[in-house]
Amino acid sequence: MLSDNALSNIIRGSKKPVPTLMPESFGPLSGVRIVSSGILIAEPFAAYLAALWGAEVIHVERPGGDTYRYSPPFIEYEGRKVNTWWAQERRNMFSIVVNLKSERGKEIFLKLLKQADIWMESSMPGTYEKLGITDEIAHKINPELTIVHISGFGHWGDENYLGLPAYDAIAAAFSGWMSLNGFPETPPYKPFPYTGDYLTALHALSAALAGYIHAKKTGRGLSIDVAQFEAIANTFGGLWIQTIELGDTPARRGNKDIYFQPYDIFKTSDGEYVFIGALGYDVFRRLCDALGINFNEWRDVHYAPGMHTEKGKAFDSLLRDWVARKTSSEVIEILKKHNVPCFKVYTLRDALSDPHYNARKDFIEWFDESIKKNIRGWGVVPKFKMEEEPRVWRGSPRLGQDARLILDKLLDYTAEEIEELIKNNDVCCE
Repeated sequence: MLSDNALSNIIRGSKKPVPTLMPESFGPLSGVRIVSSGILIAEPFAAYLAALWGAEVIHVERPGGDTYRYSPPFIEYEGRKVNTWWAQERRNMFSIVVNLKSERGKEIFLKLLKQADIWMESSMPGTYEKLGITDEIAHKINPELTIVHISGFGHWGDENYLGLPAYDAIAAAFSGWMSLNGFPETPPYKPFPYTGDYLTALHALSAALAGYIHAKKTGRGLSIDVAQFEAIANTFGGLWIQTIELGDTPARRGNKDIYFQPYDIFKTSDGEYVFIGALGYDVFRRLCDALGINFNEWRDVHYAPGMHTEKGKAFDSLLRDWVARKTSSEVIEILKKHNVPCFKVYTLRDALSDPHYNARKDFIEWFDESIKKNIRGWGVVPKFKMEEEPRVWRGSPRLGQDARLILDKLLDYTAEEIEELIKNNDVCCE
């Protein structure tokens, strides 16, 4: 627990103006400072997006570093290595390692919050409270601070769920998402790549920016609770009302849509797969024309319940047979002429050589700080039409790479104080 005297000094200390750590100003979030103290995917990805869009993001790691730093797969170069996900999703971030179990470490962390606009974290509920870092204290130090807590089950609710360990797949199971994905004859499918984490990150960032706008308007910061299972369940559209009001609980149907056909994956004669979708009678008519069949004869199988009848299944077989006799290129070309949505199911290798991906500059090269080598990966999205557009200005940082910079430039510690903090393991440097 931080002493009352130390806490009072932080509260009385100056907030702004303080110098930015950023080497250049760019993007729509230029001037926004975020303290990020989560691990793995959901919280750091939310902060990473903000960093791509120009925010100054200080990623506070625990002693030893984030789990991802030591998890395969790795890129290795001249005795150094970096996890591929880390290299992709920690770009544009500053790294400092703070020991929150020491009094000086807590002091450093609270001073960071003093200078921040947003703090995002993803610990188990109660973790920061045990350290003496409550939302109430954070708001005493910085009344305009937006605080975003991210966890599997949330920070309040039924006490039997609070603090349960959770991964992306745990939240997918609890939300009901797994029950919707897969084939009737198989077990439920686990989403990949960790889609629930990314959905949670998008909810967290949008909420953080809403909180930031609120603070700018009112001068009052908010505490926001993002539960991963709710972020996933929030994307179910009308399925909740279907279950509640109609008494119809959706079940696994494989790649088929629940309400209409076709909206499915089909195998071609050359062993490729294509996706074909036709929603609405106008599109379904064009598909029938492409197949050389009479629309009026088949229109009653387009929507449920007709699609689930024997005749509806016969249409599915007819379409599969038609696709199976043609190559993927032939199917795509024919349906393109009839303006029916259809595309080959790409592998990631297919995407790398696709002209549209490359015309939009979706794959770029940058210098990775962790292995000190140029690497190539996914670029910056969405595309902002602005003069100083979002960009990658640095690769993933080495562990504690920016500790001295942050302590000196942002928190105004002297050189002697910094060396003492490092010696006492209150902070760690590379």
